[in-house]
Amino acid sequence: PRLAKHSFRIAKCAPIGEKYNNYRKHSKYFVIISLMVIEFGVAKKGRYDNEESDETTEIIERPAGGQSIVYCSGKRNGLKSKVLSSVITNKVLEKTAESFKDSSAIKSVSDQIHREYAGEVWGNFCMFSADFETETIVISRCTNIPVFYYRHGMLNVWNSQTDQIGSSKGLHPSITEIPIESGTTVIMLSAGILNAGSTTGKHSDITDLILNVIEDQDEETADRIADFFLSAATTLDENKPLDDMTAIVIKVSSKYLTPARRMFVSSPVPEYQSIFD
Repeated sequence: PRLAKHSFRIAKCAPIGEKYNNYRKHSKYFVIISLMVIEFGVAKKGRYDNEESDETTEIIERPAGGQSIVYCSGKRNGLKSKVLSSVITNKVLEKTAESFKDSSAIKSVSDQIHREYAGEVWGNFCMFSADFETETIVISRCTNIPVFYYRHGMLNVWNSQTDQIGSSKGLHPSITEIPIESGTTVIMLSAGILNAGSTTGKHSDITDLILNVIEDQDEETADRIADFFLSAATTLDENKPLDDMTAIVIKVSSKYLTPARRMFVSSPVPEYQSIFD
């Protein structure tokens, strides 16, 4: 199956937020240097019989500094819908671009989707924001898919129950914030990866796998780590994924870089062959 990869390397500059504004007010000359780098890595592929994944991921720069990445797996009448996934992610990012808080953007879009489709559509939704104004990573979930985050040498699993976006009126997303600190890694793996190997008898403990990957690949970039999870899941399914697979990795590390934002996106071009050849 074809593989789509997205890699976002974003330099977090210091001073930032209020510190940056105060520093600029009282100093005529100042130099911005990158003390930390936050990387967004995404690796995804469709199920075996559908090379185009029905899951959608998008990224946007936040108006007050930072970046947000969103994931959605939309469903209409119980069936996956790429169009719905794209509609939901784009609507949330439009609100974010208008300076809505993450929670407000998600609630507004959820109510709109619920009203327009009479509750017949919904989506597993996650949003990850590197907010340079508050100096935190904001994680928002409208899904039962867990999010893992590694800080201070410990792996935490966030799997509180919450309704899916668009499924009900007055949705309250499950939200947590953690400081932007070097050594922090946030990981989201979609159901296709979490359940990989369940039909081949090769299913493994995902918590142990994540912990081993983080500790063994401490110097690896976020996109390389996301690639590893996708490759491992594909192997467990014997190269025939039964469901769409998406791995999102956010990693904060201490590096010296010039204050430049970098983005790299790679996607396969589909090839078609006539059945009459």
